[in-house]
Amino acid sequence: MAQLVFVHGVATRDTPEYRAAIANRDTLFRELLFTDRDVEIHSPMWGQFVPAINQKVFDTDQGATTYSVNLGDTIGLGAGLAGGAIDPTDGAAGDVTIGAIGKQDPVAALDAICSEIADRAERGKRELLPKEIFAFQKAAELIDNGKAGQIFSGGASSSSIADMLTADAPAEFGIGSTILDAVNKVTDYVRNAVSTLGFGAIRGKLTPAVGLFLGDVFVYLQDGEIRQKIRAEVRSMLIQAHAAAKAGKGPLVIVGHSMGGVILVDMLANPGAAQLPDDLLVDALLTVGSQPGFFATLDLLAHNPPDGSARRKPDCVRNWFNVFDPIDPLAFRTDMIFKDAEDFAFNSVAGITEAHSKYFQRPQFYARSRKRLRELKVL
Repeated sequence: MAQLVFVHGVATRDTPEYRAAIANRDTLFRELLFTDRDVEIHSPMWGQFVPAINQKVFDTDQGATTYSVNLGDTIGLGAGLAGGAIDPTDGAAGDVTIGAIGKQDPVAALDAICSEIADRAERGKRELLPKEIFAFQKAAELIDNGKAGQIFSGGASSSSIADMLTADAPAEFGIGSTILDAVNKVTDYVRNAVSTLGFGAIRGKLTPAVGLFLGDVFVYLQDGEIRQKIRAEVRSMLIQAHAAAKAGKGPLVIVGHSMGGVILVDMLANPGAAQLPDDLLVDALLTVGSQPGFFATLDLLAHNPPDGSARRKPDCVRNWFNVFDPIDPLAFRTDMIFKDAEDFAFNSVAGITEAHSKYFQRPQFYARSRKRLRELKVL
């Protein structure tokens, strides 16, 4: 048995869509991280306490008078960051596929495919299908064993990649086309990313994400009723998981995504002030795409007792891993700020606008985390 507390990040609200995403994420935790034991998952929902932001504040390209010197239209990025669209008759264009990327970085390519599989389920408001979970398991196993490149051997066509991911799947799962469709879609994304993605496309996704991030951060850091409600919600789940771990149903693993990681470090650094049990012991803390290093630099997070002492990982935490994608604009390092925190970086083909939300759709995350936790005898 194990206890997992998952504290979500910014811009998360209790909606049917998020509930579906929780179900799929929990399935992946059960099947890919806690593979050999039962796990009880505690998921405090703190986003409900944060006031909603009017989405129209992000529409800076609409309904505003132009502030200019009347020099005419400005020169745009045209075809995109690559300077022009890919000519389908050009032989080089054929190399812009997920199969070609997989030959160079098979782990990142598998992450991209599995992320699209999860996205398709989320867009359809459905749970992951058994064959889709099987593809995740296969990808995580290959990554864990250092054999991810096998998926992209030979010609590495979309159909061969899909076949490799579903090889040996139970017959009752059916063959279907969901895996192949996902592989094809990722190739489309890769081609678009290098050919047609301009500033407007990037800004249209990134600005609301940054705005919602800042809104949730400011609400938490401002001492008041909302902050106390957020901490009470997280504290309740931590106490439940701690009690179960004390009763022999451990270990206790805590995961904080984005602002969730900040909240956890802020509370765990001084558990007495956060009204947490005096004997709280966390076997592993994983902050993922998070910012505790950034906010600690600004001295906005609680210090470990005694006041004024050097920053270190929370005393009640045995192991702290800070996981981030280097292209995630909302993720920061910790090891130069907190003594004994360990930073781990992803290799990635995710886009800058997608990196922050994709961590838990990537078999690389589960395979690497499981291996590290097993090495430390946590799992």
